[in-house]
Amino acid sequence: MDKENIDYEIRIIKDAFDEKRNIIGYAPEEKIKVNKDCHQGGDIFITDEGELIDLEYQMQDFDEEELAKYVELAEELYEINKVSISIYVLCPRTLKVIAPECTIKSEAEFTIKLACWGENPVYEVFFQIKEKIDKNIRLNDEDILNLEMIPLRVPKEERRTFRVECFKLLNKAIR
Repeated sequence: MDKENIDYEIRIIKDAFDEKRNIIGYAPEEKIKVNKDCHQGGDIFITDEGELIDLEYQMQDFDEEELAKYVELAEELYEINKVSISIYVLCPRTLKVIAPECTIKSEAEFTIKLACWGENPVYEVFFQIKEKIDKNIRLNDEDILNLEMIPLRVPKEERRTFRVECFKLLNKAIR
């Protein structure tokens, strides 16, 4: 991802989640390599204090299963790094939040915050997936699911355009 996209995502973190810490960039690979059975995380950033911030784009209803996958990710990252972990989940206003806010007992130090931001994150997800395909990075199951769902998450007047673009990306991804 180029500097402009990194700055954009850092601005999202600061604005949507009222983050005050100094984010210096993406976390090094060795700090974010989690068990393959664990959710791999979105874009994971590191602060100048070494704390980790994971920015996620949630495109399906936020239920107990979704909450559990983020808790597991936070615990794995904490186990590797022994630093505070923040999982920030950005979602469109149309998403249903089914899982109630509650305290999760854990030995790990983490927070999980959910926010609906003014901009529709589906566009950002679309461009992130497009960038992966352009860079010949293999898509994971969540990327494929998101790509399939994008036409349903954009305004009706944009659906045809996005459906065609998503078909093109899916065809490139399976080649």
